[in-house]
Amino acid sequence: MKKTKIILAGDLLPMPCNYDLFSAGDTQALFGEKLCALFASADFRVCNFEGCFTDSDRPIEKIGPSIKAPVSSINAIKNLGIDYATLGNTHSMDYGRQGYLDTCRTLEENGVGYFGWGENAASVKSYVEIEDGGRKIILYNTTERFENAPREDHPGVNLYDEYRVCQEIKELKERCDFLIVLYHGGIEGTHYNSETMRRRFHRMADNGADVVISQHTHAVGEEEHYHHSYLLYGQGNFCFHFRPDVTPLLAEGLVLELEITDTGFTAVPHRILRTEKGCVYDENQDLAAFYERSKAHEALLNGDKEALVAFEEGFGRDCDNWATVFFSLLRGVNPADAEKRKTLSAAEMKKYLKSSYTRQQLLGIQMFMRNEEFNEVGNQILSDMLRESDTKENTQ
Repeated sequence: MKKTKIILAGDLLPMPCNYDLFSAGDTQALFGEKLCALFASADFRVCNFEGCFTDSDRPIEKIGPSIKAPVSSINAIKNLGIDYATLGNTHSMDYGRQGYLDTCRTLEENGVGYFGWGENAASVKSYVEIEDGGRKIILYNTTERFENAPREDHPGVNLYDEYRVCQEIKELKERCDFLIVLYHGGIEGTHYNSETMRRRFHRMADNGADVVISQHTHAVGEEEHYHHSYLLYGQGNFCFHFRPDVTPLLAEGLVLELEITDTGFTAVPHRILRTEKGCVYDENQDLAAFYERSKAHEALLNGDKEALVAFEEGFGRDCDNWATVFFSLLRGVNPADAEKRKTLSAAEMKKYLKSSYTRQQLLGIQMFMRNEEFNEVGNQILSDMLRESDTKENTQ
């Protein structure tokens, strides 16, 4: 019986600390012998390129980092044997049209297929089809909205819209034997998935996805065996050294090995560990925490109230890491806060910002974020303010 083996890796992009090794094509120094052998054993290899390959120095206007890698750094990726890359993600549009064009050209010249984005809103390529021994497999990529939306005259990504995406998945499943969804989204920096994520993953599976994987979180989450589908909530990084400090979240990742046959499939997660300049195979395969969270997740879905409380507490603790950023942005220019930062520790600053809101103000902020109507109102107000600001700058 013919088996198809696919290796699915998480976020990957060369960084300044390893540009030289990527440009030299030195996969052994970057990934070690055992991880290279795992990739070499597969029929197809897929990963997420978390950024663009360009030598442009003109990023788009956005909050947060703009991420790119030199065109020459594609060499190690080519030598590792990456066949396909997802580009529907947070950072693929960080350098606008030029970054898009440079990345497309670089991948095409080096024989790497790509999907998840397109030249404009009408030409986004959301999937690729691969054939192996008469077996047709479709890889589908979608992402949450960041500064990456396509327009009629501008490139962008395949944004997640539940109705459209689920309809596409349903139609694509009718044309193939096996369907894999690579979803770029979730809460960054947490081991735990949210109720929204669970609902989305279940609906994609209900419409035909055999495997659904969440990337973007930069942390390993949980797995779920849902009906006949395999769901992985948070794959963690593959080789993405954006942050120099190695926190427990960033120290590990998962590479998923799929073996597909005529009668079914197996999904085996392999734990990898970050090194100074790359990542290597974990010889101990210490997946105890991953399976413990997965077990708690299963109990939650089965109605275990204690598991629900524990899971939500863990999710809440991780989300609280964003509190300082969240409240600082809401407060705008605030000289008093700037003075506080000079004397308070990070923990004290977070506590101070939280304490400066009344309960009614917190309820009001939550209303704008939670309610669809007010969420749209808030977004429109911000869009108008940014447009007015841009107009003033251009006329001065």
